[in-house]
Amino acid sequence: MILEQVRDALREANIITTDKEFCEVWLGKSECYLRSLRFNDISPSADALANCAARLAWTASGLRARDAVAHAHWVDVLSDLRVDCYRAMDTQAQSKWLQKGVSA
Repeated sequence: MILEQVRDALREANIITTDKEFCEVWLGKSECYLRSLRFNDISPSADALANCAARLAWTASGLRARDAVAHAHWVDVLSDLRVDCYRAMDTQAQSKWLQKGVSA
């Protein structure tokens, strides 16, 4: 799941330390949001993905402004994950359209 990939990258970069922090600060959701998704085998909401993508962009921008050389790797990782969040939203939307029989 994309959100777990983001969480793991943020932990590796020492940007977050807990699932609670990730869910509340990065997703704007309750601390048990990721557990609920796994338990119910459902996809993240567009709201959670959008919040995450926006926070990734904001954090990458902040790292870029601090020291482009020292943080270049993480700027690239966070930027790529931001794109992945948007792709996940697009995929969910297309799935809904296709279920309703809407064609291109």
